[in-house]
Amino acid sequence: MWKQALNRGFKYDQPNAAARKLILSVLSSTATRREARDYLVKYGQNSSRANHCLLLIRHLQTMGRGTLWQLSGAIEKLRMLGIRPIFVIPPSGHVMQNAETLDKVLTTANLRPLHLQDALFRGSDGTYSSILSSQASLFDSKSLDLIPVIQPYVFDEATASQRLTNDMVSFMENIVPRGGAPYIDKFFILNNIGGIPSDERRNNAHVFINLSQEYKTLASSLSEKAGSFSVREPQSQNLLDRLTLHLKEDELISLERQYKEHLEDLQLMNAVLSRLSNSSTGLITTTKAAASTSDRKNPLLYNLLTDRSLISSSLPRFKARPEQWDEDHSWYEMSNEVEANDYAFRDPEYSGAAKHQEDSILVTTVLKRGVHIKMLEYRTLSQYNSIGLPKSFHSKEATKVSYNEDSKVNLTKLKRILDHSFGRDLDLDHYLNRINGRIASIIVIGDYEGIAVLTYEGPSENPFVYLDKFAVLPHLKGSLGISDIIFNLMFKSFPRELLWRSRSDNVVNKWYFQRSAGVLDLSIALSDDDRKNSQFKLFYHGDPDSNKDPFQDKARLKEYATYVRDIEPSWAK
Repeated sequence: MWKQALNRGFKYDQPNAAARKLILSVLSSTATRREARDYLVKYGQNSSRANHCLLLIRHLQTMGRGTLWQLSGAIEKLRMLGIRPIFVIPPSGHVMQNAETLDKVLTTANLRPLHLQDALFRGSDGTYSSILSSQASLFDSKSLDLIPVIQPYVFDEATASQRLTNDMVSFMENIVPRGGAPYIDKFFILNNIGGIPSDERRNNAHVFINLSQEYKTLASSLSEKAGSFSVREPQSQNLLDRLTLHLKEDELISLERQYKEHLEDLQLMNAVLSRLSNSSTGLITTTKAAASTSDRKNPLLYNLLTDRSLISSSLPRFKARPEQWDEDHSWYEMSNEVEANDYAFRDPEYSGAAKHQEDSILVTTVLKRGVHIKMLEYRTLSQYNSIGLPKSFHSKEATKVSYNEDSKVNLTKLKRILDHSFGRDLDLDHYLNRINGRIASIIVIGDYEGIAVLTYEGPSENPFVYLDKFAVLPHLKGSLGISDIIFNLMFKSFPRELLWRSRSDNVVNKWYFQRSAGVLDLSIALSDDDRKNSQFKLFYHGDPDSNKDPFQDKARLKEYATYVRDIEPSWAK
């Protein structure tokens, strides 16, 4: 199928058959048509610009020959796929040794390394000049086709001397051109410890990080953990406690170093991606994973071709690996129509933990600069906390509070995105009559480029949270991880119970199924005297560690089904 699609639907002009075979091997099982089209437009031989990736590799001096040989193969494939690497060596006492090692790796990959010791110039006035900006044409030149290897030295004009940088974050911030040439689309960090650790994933790496939303919290957490390991004092002065501390000294030192490295990796990503275009991507993984000979499991190759992580970040931790589902990514190309069915279904993996294998998925984090996200938690909308509220909903009893524009719910924009996404006209009065007074949260992405409206449904004494509306504008579908971000945010905000419904023929249902703990066909008989035809399936997500399983509670299950089934749509006739 993909071979025909590439021949018929896309203009493809890569220079050799090996590159073509490589692309087909990955796209055939991982990418959507949209992703394939985007890749070929951006990285194909006829691309309007040269695309580069920054590659920072830590601890090269510790790598075995086999890993280095495999890494050279992966780097050669990156170049075959249309992206030009720019290597950066981090500061250490092994800079020259690592430069020599990298020279061998690149030569083995049939590439021509160009070593740069004075890539960053500090003027006497304190301003910096990067060789990437001043010599951009050199790196874009197809005739030279050189691979820069930037060593972490700064030439200081005031002292006419060269020094090894002691601040890698500042060095990278100044070396990377802001929005100019050469065009840098990716930033990869390879190390021995993998991506940013996640408590929710049992200290395996975060799958995806939206920096604009998560950077401060994650940086603070990593700094706190590094600090906790740096305080090495026995619980008491008795011999046993002092001996215990002595025995754990090496382990604590190692953990402190790891968390400091994780923190610096996160800071590097934030500094570099803030200077690149919003569509640029960062990725942190192990050198071993990046050297994988499996094209479909190599996180660098996979991300280059699809611009996403190896798995979806919103998959619950109790789900099985995606390969077991024969995952179809076609939902990325469909409308996000959600008024978010078969007999009651219980996911067999619900009670068990995901399989933990030492592979690329567990050690790789994809990062984006991301988009602005806000959660507006007004149970009732009034003329004071919203914009565009019909006068019939203005209330004399509403508390008059001064809200800034950004903290108000803009109903005009909310209606616009729903109308556009669903291809129908929302009856705003009817909709507000239904949800006002029981809103759980309204999640807004950017300037209403994505939204989720959550409400409290069910009996007043024991309500549950329901995803009433969910929409993402077409230009953001499949990019920036918007859908994953929204679902992750909902799962964290409402971990106990979250429900949504979808039409039985909705092509997105497989994606929903993978993120749910149970599915119920709402057309089944809920009791002897309560059966209605319904075109919806009900999806449920909850805390897998909870002692209460609502799918074993027939009364609660009936409440879910009855209230969700009987919600009336609010579309204009």
